[in-house]
Amino acid sequence: MNNKIRLAISGINGRMGKTLLKIINQDKYNFTLNAVLESKKSLNINTNIKYISKNILYNLNIKDNIMDIINDFDTLIDFTNPKATLKYVNICNQYNKNIVIGTTGFSEKEKIEIKKLSNKIGIVMSSNFSTGINILFKILKYMSKIFNKQNNTLNIDIIEKHHKNKIDCPSGTAISMKNIIQKFFNHKNSQKVNCHSIRAGDIYGEHQIIFSSIGEQIELIHKASNRIPFATGAIQAAIWISHFKKKGIYDMCDVLGL
Repeated sequence: MNNKIRLAISGINGRMGKTLLKIINQDKYNFTLNAVLESKKSLNINTNIKYISKNILYNLNIKDNIMDIINDFDTLIDFTNPKATLKYVNICNQYNKNIVIGTTGFSEKEKIEIKKLSNKIGIVMSSNFSTGINILFKILKYMSKIFNKQNNTLNIDIIEKHHKNKIDCPSGTAISMKNIIQKFFNHKNSQKVNCHSIRAGDIYGEHQIIFSSIGEQIELIHKASNRIPFATGAIQAAIWISHFKKKGIYDMCDVLGL
């Protein structure tokens, strides 16, 4: 067990926490889940969760204080909220722990703070951990560079749909898409990139980018039918940063080598 990567998960009873546990129970990875966290408001504090690895049943006690588990993990996977994540990043920095951040909704000031903390530890921070979305990011860079060479006016719209309980609006993924387009497509005649958000039902995540000019359109669409791609990517990122053992801040494109 000592040769394996030791992971911890915060927000274990949330949507992503439960999906991560589901993936871990498939036992495809060479790591151990050693600790789990929840907020103080959770009704499940100090109760146990179970998972199976190599046909061995493990029981983990859910804690609400990261200091109770600080010696039990090497890399933390965090899908919580900006306030909690900032606390966890600071503590990981203090105790030389890696962290994978799937939380979105940070202010620019908070992003700068996280980047500064990466001078000492390894951080993978991404608005979306699915392979498909990160390939789409790469395609957007390529398309934006091409459009930037054309002397025409484009309307660029991003439409994103998520479940009704998602707080940040537009989504972190949509903001990443907008930033990519604006970085690589800066033609003076182009209109600004418009983001449109829909919050309804239990939609896992859908992103549509529309490039419109006179007489034609190009549309790119990514749909998630469940949260498994996001959880799988986060675990992949945790393994990658644990093996990489390098200070700095990285994203899922770095993990995938895109």
